[in-house]
Amino acid sequence: MHVTCVSMTTVTSVWRNPRFRRVWGAGAVSTLGTEIGELAIPVLALVTLGASASELSFVRAALLIPYLLLTLWLGVLVDRSRRRPLLITADLARGILLGTVCWFAVAGWLTIPMLIVAAALLGSLAVVYTLAEFAFLPLVVGDRRLLDANASITATQSAIGIAGAGAGGALVQLITAPFALGVNALGFLLSGALIAAVRVDEGQRPPRGGSAFREARTGLAVLIRHRVLRALVSEASIWNFGNEIFMLALAVLVLQDYALGPAALGLVLMSGGLGAFVGSVASRALTNRLGYGHALILALVLGNTAPLVGVLFASGGTWASVLAMTTAFLVSGVGIGIANSQAVSIRQLAVAPELRGRVNAGYRLASWGFLSLGAIVGGILVTAVGAWAGTVVGAALMALATVPVAVSAVRRVVAIEDLAAGGAARPDGVDMLE
Repeated sequence: MHVTCVSMTTVTSVWRNPRFRRVWGAGAVSTLGTEIGELAIPVLALVTLGASASELSFVRAALLIPYLLLTLWLGVLVDRSRRRPLLITADLARGILLGTVCWFAVAGWLTIPMLIVAAALLGSLAVVYTLAEFAFLPLVVGDRRLLDANASITATQSAIGIAGAGAGGALVQLITAPFALGVNALGFLLSGALIAAVRVDEGQRPPRGGSAFREARTGLAVLIRHRVLRALVSEASIWNFGNEIFMLALAVLVLQDYALGPAALGLVLMSGGLGAFVGSVASRALTNRLGYGHALILALVLGNTAPLVGVLFASGGTWASVLAMTTAFLVSGVGIGIANSQAVSIRQLAVAPELRGRVNAGYRLASWGFLSLGAIVGGILVTAVGAWAGTVVGAALMALATVPVAVSAVRRVVAIEDLAAGGAARPDGVDMLE
């Protein structure tokens, strides 16, 4: 799914770790490339290849379907394997694959079916990378610095989101989508090189707990029984489903119906990154003032509801509509920026290290699985009712996503550290496991 207001001592101790700096650098260049790719792929499909809304939904679904089909089994692989080689392989393979797509597009050989196959491969590699990275970072910085490390990474990602989305729109406009994907490929190759320079003792892998199915089931059982994680995964699943519909409809609305170009879409997305950066700066102070649970719920209400308000004022193909969506994304980004690193840190701290890959895989199976469903439903919905109505439906679902967290035990949690696996402290009335 941004805690930067920390003391200078804490920040310095994290940044003095050269291994963390390399992991941070890998994430930064990879994120910048991904921001460009987020714009380049739909523009490549819609503009370069002349895809329809349904064909674009197939491309998105192919990119996301591995999250539904492969996540549980790759989570077992992550817990059985060393994470660093998995990260390096996933980065290098994605760089080579995107470079190949760029070459085929420039040569005029790329077709929608080929783009769908490439998207499926990219999605599979992204699953490997994300699961391995989630389990790898605690080994690099240790549990005590995990919150600060996540804060630094997510704040950097927010800052890159500010420049990346705008630069992506301008880059696609200037050099076309195929060459922009080539820049994305370079980011992955550089990220792989930086991870290769990280040396971490990952120790011996724990003995296998039987079949892959049994190990995967163990991760799911822990996730389902954990009251806080269960609320968070419910929110993420509903939000991802709605957001996928919303973003697909928004791309069609801005690029085809309104014909405002990639730069306009980039401006809207850039405002979300700016808001997330602001939220990351305010996160620590707000959490200290309200307590973790209340701060998280307030952030989710703000972040999840703003897109619906914005899209209701963006029903015409004018720059006033773009301004309305830009403002909505800015406000939404603030809420998301406050909440994001807190949720990630909980998911890392709330379970034992030997279970992180599998529990996170279960979390991702639910939340990412709804992305692929949202991509398919989004294409059908936009075709049936139009792009603007599709954005309204998607945004309404995003607003409803706050409900599972708001009615859960999360609201009684005061400090995030209370939820650490094996920790002595527990907030009154909140049992982690049922």
